[in-house]
Amino acid sequence: MNHIERVGVKRWPVHVGRTWPATGLLLALALGLAACSKPSEGASAKAGAPAPAPATAAAKSTTPPAAAPALPEPVRKLLGRWVRSDGGYTLELRSADLSGVLDAGYFNPKSIRVSRAVWMQGGGGFQVAVELNDVGYPGATYLLTYDAQNDRLAGKYTQPAMQQSFDIEFARQPK
Repeated sequence: MNHIERVGVKRWPVHVGRTWPATGLLLALALGLAACSKPSEGASAKAGAPAPAPATAAAKSTTPPAAAPALPEPVRKLLGRWVRSDGGYTLELRSADLSGVLDAGYFNPKSIRVSRAVWMQGGGGFQVAVELNDVGYPGATYLLTYDAQNDRLAGKYTQPAMQQSFDIEFARQPK
């Protein structure tokens, strides 16, 4: 059991060579579009309903689509490049969504594969969990808490291959 499982974060299956998150997103998009599509004129005529009048430019709505709910401010503050205080390790948090998924990169100094990254709100505030899966980093995890007062990410780095955990801290890299 790795560190992320011990703290109660559900483990995602790792499928090497598959793009299941993209497939899931495409499936959700396709289902959403199918659910939102209007019936064809032939379908409404078959149902006995009158055919809709042709749309004119004046009849079209100019109301912009509803904005998606905004990310909480502390989550937006997590985004950026973070440098570990004990070396040149860099964690880049590029984007986040409301489901808790983060787009993240990790560098030492070359890119190390991030198998998953999530943000969550817990009793200690906003946290980031990052799992690495690359040569030399199989299942290595970070569980970090955002310290808003000092603009730092601090927590544990667990390296299961060596059966070790370390207290670590990241400082925001200036732009």
